[in-house]
Amino acid sequence: MQPDFFQPEEIKFSLPDGQEGPRLWVRRVALWQDAGTLLRDIPLRPGVNIIWSPDLTTNGKGATPHGSGKSTFCRLIRYCLGERHFSNDEQRPLMQHKLPDGFVGAEIIIDGECWVVTRPIGMNLPSRAVRADRIEETFDQLLVGTDPPTLAPVISDRFCKAYRDQVPDNLRADQVWDVLLAWLTRDQECRLDDVFDWRSKRSGSGSPAQELSLETKLTVVRLAIGALSAEETSAAAEARTLTRERDGLRQQLGHLDWFQNQRFGELCEGLSYPTDRDPAEETVRRELIDRANEELAKATGNKHTKGSAPSAELQGKRRTLQTERTKVSDERAEAQALLNSLPAQIAAKRSEQGFERARLETGEIVRCTICHVSIDEVKAKGCGVSLERCDLDEVRTRLDRAEEQVAEFERQRASLPIEIGKLDGEILRLDREIRQIDDQFVKLEGQLTETNSRVTNARELVREATWFDRQLNGRQAIVRRLEAIDTRLEVLRDSMRRERERASTAIGDLETVFKQLISSLMPRGCSGRIQLDGNGLHPEILLERGVGLSTAAVESFKIVAFDLAALILSVNGKARMPALLIHDSPREADLDAGIYANLFDFVLGLEGQAVPTPFQYIVTTTTAPSDSARGHEAMRLELSSTPPEARLFAMDF
Repeated sequence: MQPDFFQPEEIKFSLPDGQEGPRLWVRRVALWQDAGTLLRDIPLRPGVNIIWSPDLTTNGKGATPHGSGKSTFCRLIRYCLGERHFSNDEQRPLMQHKLPDGFVGAEIIIDGECWVVTRPIGMNLPSRAVRADRIEETFDQLLVGTDPPTLAPVISDRFCKAYRDQVPDNLRADQVWDVLLAWLTRDQECRLDDVFDWRSKRSGSGSPAQELSLETKLTVVRLAIGALSAEETSAAAEARTLTRERDGLRQQLGHLDWFQNQRFGELCEGLSYPTDRDPAEETVRRELIDRANEELAKATGNKHTKGSAPSAELQGKRRTLQTERTKVSDERAEAQALLNSLPAQIAAKRSEQGFERARLETGEIVRCTICHVSIDEVKAKGCGVSLERCDLDEVRTRLDRAEEQVAEFERQRASLPIEIGKLDGEILRLDREIRQIDDQFVKLEGQLTETNSRVTNARELVREATWFDRQLNGRQAIVRRLEAIDTRLEVLRDSMRRERERASTAIGDLETVFKQLISSLMPRGCSGRIQLDGNGLHPEILLERGVGLSTAAVESFKIVAFDLAALILSVNGKARMPALLIHDSPREADLDAGIYANLFDFVLGLEGQAVPTPFQYIVTTTTAPSDSARGHEAMRLELSSTPPEARLFAMDF
């Protein structure tokens, strides 16, 4: 496409006082197999940096432009800027196996200070982020992790601190830089399909951006470009809370409406109540409760109701019989125990009688009870045992007493079986009477079954009617709360609309640059605009009749222009984010080659607007850049899928 087909507009930078060069840029990226083996060293520069993998039409080798490492290069830069992973779950294990001690290093300049980041490719090294002038200066500490391990908190403090606490509840403040990074370094897998489509799950980046809602991503973008006030943020937070409450109440209301339709018919059937009445009326619900209580009163006319004790007289009689049986049972146990002990007691008394009779037979001199030798004789021969005179009257008394006791024991042994038999008979009688009372209980409960069923049903109707009334009373409260929420949401929406109108200055600055970019990058007959409404931020490219461009090409290129407009806004100090942008193969297949080549010439032309260049734009491509770009120092690296040495890591995985 000829140059006169374009309508270039000069874009001038207006840097904040004292700023020279980009506040954040990547000076160098290097890949190591281990600390002693450098695989590739890629110096970068402020301004444009082109990574080219020539396609089949230009490489002259028959090598496919894919698989050379362009996207991996972009992901490694993201990795060094704080992203969680550098490749997906399929490729990462292969690289870790091939490079167990491998790592990527980067020299990143932040506000004029150099930070060195090293992050592992394999499994044997920690992540590190320290201030140093060169990557190699940190090799003596490669095995020592740092706190924090990545540069993300440092970048967040420099660029996001003023607004990161204003993001929605589903995003943590320390994740705001992760979301901005996703915007500034879009996944190639997203194919430039949507302004807010930044991360694909297929890339395995681990970025929180891939799970966020459009509303949250829009909030981050607007905060970053200064197009969101604290008042709108507060109103939006309240609106989100009220919307969640409203959705919950609507669900609850739906359940209640189903309940009303279902249970009202069942209650009417159970209470013989007309179904054409409106249960929403309180008088109808009160009539249902009254009707249910009438049914309960009828059912409880019988004095025996479920839950009440059986006959108090039967209960008392049974307790008396049970107490008496326990007493008789205890008496029998005592008698049986005595009977069982009598033979031993009788034997003991008989033994005692034999001993005392022996003493009487031996006279007054006590003999040894074991050997029957006279104690006097033993004493005379030196036994040393003294003599003891025998009290024969006392011995006779003990013999008589023992005889009486033996006689009593014999009498008890004869009488106790008879007494025990009587107690057994008494126990049998008491058991019969207790069984008779239990049988009366069973009979009585059987008689109460039908009555209890009616009472149960009536009570259930009362409970259902009362609960039905309570639930529908709650329904009215829900309806009133929903009306209040809707009213408040309307107020909040009006407030947010007014705040968006106040934010038109920031959006206007972005739109102005966007229009200039469209005029410079697209052929004549194309114009641009950006709209902010309640549904999002909408950049558009408008085509006049006769402009032969496909819709897909225009849609993808407007995203490139939108990102560049935000980059320029940041250069001019009107956006709170780095003037850093990475586009991974931004050309869609049907985008005109002339428009694509013009992109490179245009961004290279921006470098001359300020010295030193205040931005960094890294772009990978398979399509050949313009002739002027190919001869420019912006050409940083040329890759190829064959041979393996021409790939990013100079090897196969």
